[in-house]
Amino acid sequence: MLIRSIQPEDHAGCVGVVRTLTGWFTPDAQDRAVPIDLEHQLGFLAESDGQILGFVTLFVAEGRLNIGWLAVHRDYHHKGIGAKLLARAERCTAELGLTELATYTLGDNVDYEPYEATRAFYFRHGFQVYQRNQTDNPECPEEIKLRKRIAEPTG
Repeated sequence: MLIRSIQPEDHAGCVGVVRTLTGWFTPDAQDRAVPIDLEHQLGFLAESDGQILGFVTLFVAEGRLNIGWLAVHRDYHHKGIGAKLLARAERCTAELGLTELATYTLGDNVDYEPYEATRAFYFRHGFQVYQRNQTDNPECPEEIKLRKRIAEPTG
């Protein structure tokens, strides 16, 4: 398996990965948000024999490198692909001279198995909750922001 930078010609394949994850990605995310963000965010993908198995997109905000999207094709869950993409995002955090990698997800007061697995994945990899927000979005009534310290601040 190869982890490499996402190129414009990879966008359709990345959206194809998202389409296998209907429990995690809304139709709006599949049709609008992910395609737009692929155009504007830094990203890495995992591929094997020319097939895109997963990807992560990244952007800088609030002094942190943030995960925009992390997706692994449904047929390839529990094979370490997400962990490898996360490790590449952590390396990118350090390469950019930033000290934290962050993301947000559906809050833990919402009982929904796919996101229980998502939260468990991030917690297993050292992320901690740093903020909780109630929203007026019925698809995400609570969100939690997670972060992981990658390096100690300098100076």
